[in-house]
Amino acid sequence: MQFKVTYARYFADRRRLEFVATGERNGCLFTVVTDVICLKEPRTPENIHLVALARLTEIFRRRSASGF
Repeated sequence: MQFKVTYARYFADRRRLEFVATGERNGCLFTVVTDVICLKEPRTPENIHLVALARLTEIFRRRSASGF
């Protein structure tokens, strides 16, 4: 899976990172808009990328409505 975080914003009062990621997985293009709870503020682009990677891995591990 290759992806790029195109937008990210951290809400300190709710400890949530909101982000948009676009990329490719198994030959298909995707755009994901989601948020995730963080114990600490992700201060660097590398930290944001790692948080996004963990969340995307979780999302793509789920079965889809079509059963694939």
